[in-house]
Formats: sequence, C-alpha cells, structure tokens
Amino acid sequence: MFVLRDLSPADADWIFEACQDSEIQRWTLVPRPYTRQHAHDFAAHGAGERRVWVVERTADRRGVGMISVHTVTDGVADIGYWIAPWGRRGGAASTAVRLLTDEVSTWHGVSAITARIATTNVASQATVERAGFTKDPNGPAATCPDGDCHVDAVTFRFVVG
Repeated sequence: MFVLRDLSPADADWIFEACQDSEIQRWTLVPRPYTRQHAHDFAAHGAGERRVWVVERTADRRGVGMISVHTVTDGVADIGYWIAPWGRRGGAASTAVRLLTDEVSTWHGVSAITARIATTNVASQATVERAGFTKDPNGPAATCPDGDCHVDAVTFRFVVG
C-alpha cells in the first residue's frame, strides 16, 4: 500500500540515495552526478515543480519515489515521476499515478493530465496505461531522456471527468 504525502527537507537523505540509481538517471532530468546538495535543494524547494509529492510505502513509512505536476497549461496538467529501486515492482508507480489523478482531477480548470514518456521506456508507458491513461496520437512533439541522449516521447493522456 502506498500514499502520497508532502515533500519535506527531512526527505533529502533517501532522495540522494535514490538518485544514485542508474535507472532514475537514465529516464529523468536529475543532475548528473547527483549530489547531497541537489537532494537538499530539491527537498526544500521542489525544483520549480507546480506540486510535488513523496510516494510513501505505508508498511514502513519509507519514501519510495516522487511524483509531481510539472506545469498546468490551458487546462492540461503535465506530470512526471520516479520510483527508487527499493520501491519497484510492487505497484508504487501505478498507485501513485492513480492517486495523483484523483487529486489533480479536483483542481479547478484542469481537464486533462498528460505524461510524456520516452518511446524506449516501455515500463513507464505500461505504468500510466494501468492507471487509465491512453496514448494521445495528437500529443505535442517532444523528447525525453534515455541515458546520455534524448529520444522521441509518447504523450499519454488522462481525461478528467
């Protein structure tokens, strides 16, 4: 079982540990190398995200990931997430995406939620599909990280309502 909770400065240590993971560095825009100072700054300020939550495992109250709304533009909330190695393969990501859609669906003026995912990141694509998102063939042209390069992105959309 997982819940979303507010990010706090006390999260910096486990965020630092998680962001040493090669998969998080491969698929996200976290700085490389990821330092303790990066983690402290992120935990204190959320790196300019519109809203950030910690994905917390209820059994031990340990942070296992992050999920955020990057922006809301013209009624569309754009999201991103990552899960630490110790939180993977247990439903943390799809549960977090479902919980986020429940929350963001209540925001005034939000009509859709999108996730842009690298064409090569099939695990993340499956995650958002399990959470009710569908491929948006008319999504904006975009790229996402895949290691040291950027690849085409697929836009997935969840329609609110």
